[in-house]
Amino acid sequence: MNRATYGVIAVWLALMLSTAASTWGFSSPGIDPTLSTLAVMLISAIKIGLVMAYFMEMRTAPRTLQLIGLVWVVATSAV
Repeated sequence: MNRATYGVIAVWLALMLSTAASTWGFSSPGIDPTLSTLAVMLISAIKIGLVMAYFMEMRTAPRTLQLIGLVWVVATSAV
């Protein structure tokens, strides 16, 4: 396997671990619901950025498209 394949596998693993953290880690009754919601939203925004960069090839897109994607992630997360 080449270096790019290892990068994609590492991103996939990070996505799976962050899904597990947001699903099981922040769903316990002892955690403040506001903190849990904010953590899940932050993890979701990071996951969206990773998917856009590695699986939609945004990291090799022109800067303008990268900026539009970043603004979209930030705007939808802020709403």
